[in-house]
Amino acid sequence: MRRLFVITMACLMAACAQQPQVQLYSGAPLPQSQVLTVVVPGELEIRSINGQPYSAANAAFGLDDKQLLLQPGAYQVHAFYKNGFDIAGGMSHEVVRGRTAIFNIEGKAGELWRLDFDRPSNLAEAKKFEDDFPAWAVNTRTGERKEAQAGNRNVSAFSVMMGSSEVAPQATSVAPLGAAPAAAAQPVALNPAPAQASALPHSDATLTTLQQMWNLLTPESRSAFLKWAQQ
Repeated sequence: MRRLFVITMACLMAACAQQPQVQLYSGAPLPQSQVLTVVVPGELEIRSINGQPYSAANAAFGLDDKQLLLQPGAYQVHAFYKNGFDIAGGMSHEVVRGRTAIFNIEGKAGELWRLDFDRPSNLAEAKKFEDDFPAWAVNTRTGERKEAQAGNRNVSAFSVMMGSSEVAPQATSVAPLGAAPAAAAQPVALNPAPAQASALPHSDATLTTLQQMWNLLTPESRSAFLKWAQQ
């Protein structure tokens, strides 16, 4: 168990040093000129895409931006702000989870859209996101901007886990809204692009919990943990 924990944290920290691409369409990888790319800031955690749960892959990439590679078409992305803040000079830590925002995107092949929001400069500003999270999606080529709709408020993943032993199945591939499902299509694992092949599989449900535990540690505790992991 200790070996698994060490490997998990090592993979988590290695993934944080990169900006991953995640293929969310079935079949072989296509050039970016043929797909719709959606950039998700590292402070946003995705809850679902077109109604399909998508959360296990979030933690694998830490706080780096990630690029979602999709078929051209319409998508509805539910995402919320999540970030940690030091309190009392780093003596303690608080993780803020903002209200879910609903982003509606309709993109063409080769387009790049970005989910965005005004970054808070401190904990007090971030906590306002728990009630009101102004956010938007912008087409980086045309400048078109679509304001996000307000979604539900969030509770911690740990509280959800303690309250229920059921884990919703995660999305393996996502089709555009209104698209007919492909007959006998083979689902694609929610894996990073080739450069990210070393990341843990999306079915590892412990990864989200481990990241939250890591975010709650003080710098001294993190240092002590790393020393322990190397023993």
